[in-house]
Amino acid sequence: MNKTALHRTLLALAGTAAFLVSTPGYAAGDYYDEEDHEVDQHEAVRGMVLQGDILPLEQILDNARRHRAGRVLETELENRRGELVYEVEILDSKGVVWEMNFDARNGELIKEEQGF
Repeated sequence: MNKTALHRTLLALAGTAAFLVSTPGYAAGDYYDEEDHEVDQHEAVRGMVLQGDILPLEQILDNARRHRAGRVLETELENRRGELVYEVEILDSKGVVWEMNFDARNGELIKEEQGF
């Protein structure tokens, strides 16, 4: 695996981990498959991506980089009043941190804030 692929994989795992620990309403045991078997949160998110319910983190990061060049600092998948939103923080070349929110279903940029 090349360095870029490894970085993206680690970033995706970090984003999933941030989602798992920071999103209200996504506690262990909240997800069940079609046969009513308990599914862990990572598998639930993976399932949503595979079913096309949400976009993969890598696609969201590509969208973020098209809007704002820089280094990705943090990613989260949050449930905001029933809407799944990817939050991406990017540090630009001037040292300014940008927070961008993307609709997890279609990748649309919802909000962008500077220097929070």
